[in-house]
Amino acid sequence: MRLRELKLIRICIVPPRTKPSLFYALCIPTTTTTTTPIDRSIDCGSIMVVHVSVGSKPSPRAQRDTIERGRRRRIRGFEGFNVDAKDVGKSKNFRAFAKEETTKKRYAIDETKTLVGTKGKEDYDKAKRALQSWKHFQLGWSEVDANTSVRKGQGVCVLIRPFPFVWVQNPLEITHVSEEKDKFSFAHTTLPGHLLAGEEKFTVEKEENNEVYFKVETFSKPDHVLTKVTYPAVRALQKIFGVQAGLEMKKAVRNM
Repeated sequence: MRLRELKLIRICIVPPRTKPSLFYALCIPTTTTTTTPIDRSIDCGSIMVVHVSVGSKPSPRAQRDTIERGRRRRIRGFEGFNVDAKDVGKSKNFRAFAKEETTKKRYAIDETKTLVGTKGKEDYDKAKRALQSWKHFQLGWSEVDANTSVRKGQGVCVLIRPFPFVWVQNPLEITHVSEEKDKFSFAHTTLPGHLLAGEEKFTVEKEENNEVYFKVETFSKPDHVLTKVTYPAVRALQKIFGVQAGLEMKKAVRNM
């Protein structure tokens, strides 16, 4: 069947090299005709792929493969990301961008700030270590490999478990790392294959009164039909993540 003839969601089961996976693809009509079967590395200019594993958690190798597939694709003329080129890195100055978006309304804006410690530099150092080991993502229903380096250009695979034994792999890349006096932050940007298009920034900061805060600042919009049809639930989950990530960071600081 030619891709331009496909109108609905097509579910493709592809035997991977490691674990069984389902790849849900929204096939967008295109003037290009092809008889090439949909596979793990197909050009995302023709289809949008969501990486879903059923069974055991995807292996580190499978997660790396998901990241690399996202990096190989081209969307909207900007290689590597599914965000418009002009918006990559906008979370560096999140407040200004969020204010701009109040009129443009292209993205949903989320900001969560949580007090995680009151012991000044001691708690700041703990919060920084917790952030660098991805404690804020270890929520049971979400996960990032704790060995993932926090450096610019590093690929990240966020695992989401919406149902028992079902894992959604969302690929991103770290596009910004910053450290100032008493403040550390980094941001990652979505790659093709992620259900959303946007950027997420995480910050730990010690204020003058020795209170230490953890912040999540996000701009995002749906980038797949599955996200669009379930968007109210997606938005609720984003709000829940901000709160639970803060609580997890607070617990990590307390237990270190």
